Amino acid sequence: MRVIVKSLLLAGFLVSCGTTEESRYRNTEALERPPTVINSSPTKEQRVVDNSSIPKKKDRTGLGSDVYLSTPTQLVIKQSFGDAWNTLNRALKQSGIKITDHERDKGLYYVTQDTADRTSFFAKATAFLSDDAAIYLLTVKQEGEETTVTATLANAAEQSSATQDGTPPPSAEGAEDLLQLLFKTLRDKLEEE
Repeated sequence: MRVIVKSLLLAGFLVSCGTTEESRYRNTEALERPPTVINSSPTKEQRVVDNSSIPKKKDRTGLGSDVYLSTPTQLVIKQSFGDAWNTLNRALKQSGIKITDHERDKGLYYVTQDTADRTSFFAKATAFLSDDAAIYLLTVKQEGEETTVTATLANAAEQSSATQDGTPPPSAEGAEDLLQLLFKTLRDKLEEE
């Protein structure tokens, strides 16, 4: 009899463990849930297409069509004053033109160009008579979105060294030659720093 009672108890215990209504395994509300992810990607209506491009580095040197001569003694650079001032400074250095003085707030460059460097016939002919360099005044002015550069001979006091030894003062044609040289450098040969 003992064996029958033990068997019945064991069977009852096994039946109670095997029920399908175990709430602990069926109810998942107490379990930890993963965080909800909010979709932050824009919908088709919100998407913006970026058509901008990174400017490519120029294959050529110089400013190209961003610089031109409006008159023989006036050069125009399609840049703001500050950018044109720095561009002109680089062009002067690359052209071998010596800057003797400058006043940025007034937009003035005082430069010397050796007479042997000039391209006109008269300038080359007088180069043998004098070793003095002519002093020119470059005036840089902002005009709208462009900047103009004009070249003139500096005043008589600054040219006194050229006229004291009896040689003729440099001609105004030298200012045109100076601007031509600067124009060619700015348009074709100007290199990045």
